[in-house]
Amino acid sequence: MLAQEVRMAPDRAQHRTPGNMKDTVKTYKGYEIHPLIYPRGARDGVAVRAADAGYEASVRIRRAVPEGEEAAGDSRVFRVTQPGAFENGGQARRACMLHAEKLIDGQIDGQTVADL
Repeated sequence: MLAQEVRMAPDRAQHRTPGNMKDTVKTYKGYEIHPLIYPRGARDGVAVRAADAGYEASVRIRRAVPEGEEAAGDSRVFRVTQPGAFENGGQARRACMLHAEKLIDGQIDGQTVADL
């Protein structure tokens, strides 16, 4: 899997997911992992049936904040790419989590979250 990196300010790091997909957040080694799952081909507000096109995925990573404190600081979004679409949201979500853990562990050349 390859990934593109996109920097986001904290106030722009929000996302929406379709109603049937939970916003699953995992904490791993002091970082929050937010999977971002969306129908393949969804651009410019054009509706796309995920059942027909499959799913694409990105993952937003930021430093975890202690409970009760408000999130501050930058997050970074990494695109999870593969040759074809993910068949379902669960498959895309698992790929997000695996990709994020590899990034956090420093196993992906040229990409890091150490400066967050």
